[in-house]
Amino acid sequence: MRLPRFGLLGRIALALAAVGLLPLAFASLRLLQGNQEALFEQVLRTHSVAATTAADRVASFLATRESLARGAAASPALADPRSPAAQQLLAGSLQSWADLGVLGLAVLDPQGEEVVRAQLRGADARPAVAAAMRAPGRLTGAVVTGRNPLILRLATPLVAGGGTFVLICRGAPLDDIARPEELGDQADLVIAERGGGVVAGSLPSLAGMPREMLALGLSGRMDGAGRFQSGRETILGAYAPVPGSGWVVLSRQPARVAEAVAARMRKEAALALGLSGLLIAGLSTGAWLTVVKPIRRLVDAQQSLVGIGRRKAGGSEIEDLRRTFDALKQSLSERQALDDVFLGRYQVVGSLGSGAMGSVFRGWDPRLQRPVALKTIHLGEVMPEKRKVLLDTLLREAVALARLSHPHVVPVYDLEDAPEGAFIAMEYVDGLNLERLLWRRGRMAPEEVVPLGAAIARGLAAAHNEGIVHRDVKPANVLLGKNGAIKVTDFGIAGFLAGASQEEYTVFGTPGYLPPETLLGQGHGKAGDLFALGVLLYRCLAGVMPFTGDGPEDVLRVTLFGNPKPLAERVSRLPVELDILVRSLLDRDPAKRPDSAAAVAAELERMAAAQSLEWKLSAEDAAAPTALPRPEVTVALEARWVSPKALTPGPSPTSGRGERI
Repeated sequence: MRLPRFGLLGRIALALAAVGLLPLAFASLRLLQGNQEALFEQVLRTHSVAATTAADRVASFLATRESLARGAAASPALADPRSPAAQQLLAGSLQSWADLGVLGLAVLDPQGEEVVRAQLRGADARPAVAAAMRAPGRLTGAVVTGRNPLILRLATPLVAGGGTFVLICRGAPLDDIARPEELGDQADLVIAERGGGVVAGSLPSLAGMPREMLALGLSGRMDGAGRFQSGRETILGAYAPVPGSGWVVLSRQPARVAEAVAARMRKEAALALGLSGLLIAGLSTGAWLTVVKPIRRLVDAQQSLVGIGRRKAGGSEIEDLRRTFDALKQSLSERQALDDVFLGRYQVVGSLGSGAMGSVFRGWDPRLQRPVALKTIHLGEVMPEKRKVLLDTLLREAVALARLSHPHVVPVYDLEDAPEGAFIAMEYVDGLNLERLLWRRGRMAPEEVVPLGAAIARGLAAAHNEGIVHRDVKPANVLLGKNGAIKVTDFGIAGFLAGASQEEYTVFGTPGYLPPETLLGQGHGKAGDLFALGVLLYRCLAGVMPFTGDGPEDVLRVTLFGNPKPLAERVSRLPVELDILVRSLLDRDPAKRPDSAAAVAAELERMAAAQSLEWKLSAEDAAAPTALPRPEVTVALEARWVSPKALTPGPSPTSGRGERI
């Protein structure tokens, strides 16, 4: 017997049923057929998982705060608790740990007498800390010192000088852990001390817990679950020790409540099964209207275009698409020889983008059998003598870059002079540029910007050592490879095009990245590249440019006479040393900027090493669109010729801080 052939709609319906309906139907059938014993086992597994999960969460809560206490207790500064260094350590630690609920820190001498204390200023913090310090209990480990609100005291011995380091914190997260949503309102879960005291939970004491379960749970030797008798009532319960502490987690639920929950689950499963059937029917209808019907129209149009006849009624749309695609592929291959375009010896494969200075193509070097990036440079109407001088200048810098062979600099392979303009063959980096990544994401975290900026600065430092100044550092000239590479490209091209200008007193560069000294006609040196690097880092961190305006002239004027809004007001949790570095790079006086790109790279590398930061381009970021989403906005960001002489202090379109009014 021949099996029926399903069209695209039939396949979609079958796939939806297989993925969504069949597993739900199987699970519902098992649930509807289950007996009372199976229902009890299901509830016991839920309690066991809830108790074990809560124990692990409590252990994580305690371990985090005990780790803080042990780290501080190991500091040599606490050898003399009254020293300024010790007091600074306590104050700084308290401020850093406040988000974790830490209310106070104290140091006790070997006799247990308080030597020094640091605590938050809040009205509720002072009595809580004072009560915690007076509370009896061990001088090491975690001790509950308050119930409403829950306050904990954690103590650990000092490494230097003897004595004890004490950390006092809120225990509110423990109350949240003791209220797991999966158990419902009629179940109880408590965190208890092995001695029988309740730390947190829905019960004020352990009096309502079955004795057998208490004996097993408070022993702290193992976890488990089972049915226990409490008078005439059957209780379903579970217990789990909290690793690394003297606490345990206990949960209980009357069996009658579990039976009611199971009955409700059976009803909800039957309802979900019916709703799933209706949803599949609705999705199948939507698939017909939005997918199948347009595809059938597309197949008909393609078949008409290639002349292979119209599709047959009842046939498979997938097979029809494959057939027409093969026909189109054959047609294109027959005409491919007519579409080949070459720049010199390089075959042009596709376009990567274009701008004011030229176009960039993805190419292929047939001689060396490798992909290349081909950048054409528009020279315009330049006299032959001046053209030769400009090309010689560009050639010298290309030779220097070719010798450089630095991992953060795009290597140059070739330079040729064509009638339409010069073009450069360079390494093809498979990925995207930083400009497109920023348009996609808006801003980047400091943890990403630090290693990224270190690589860019290291590439600039390598070029500066060879006497090459970039003159147009910006995100569009930073290439990010899918393999994690970070490479700076287009060294010296802005200066080359500035030399090609037919007008006097003009510079070529990107408004917003051009340094003040260049706009004042004082040239563009290595310090100018550092200024542009500061703009790049500011934009990566804040998501906006430090110098803004309605047009290029406004941007240039604000660069000369305005001040950017401080990064700390735009970026939360910005490292102080990173803020200081960016501010120094953006200093209007070149002499006050860092000494070199190598110094900037070293500082950023130090920050990255201190926090173990590494750059990685995620697969999602690597799949960013090849075109910018708002081309009308990017015009102001492109490189262009500007006339610094036209800039005067005059009326500024900003508030004087680089911000739009």
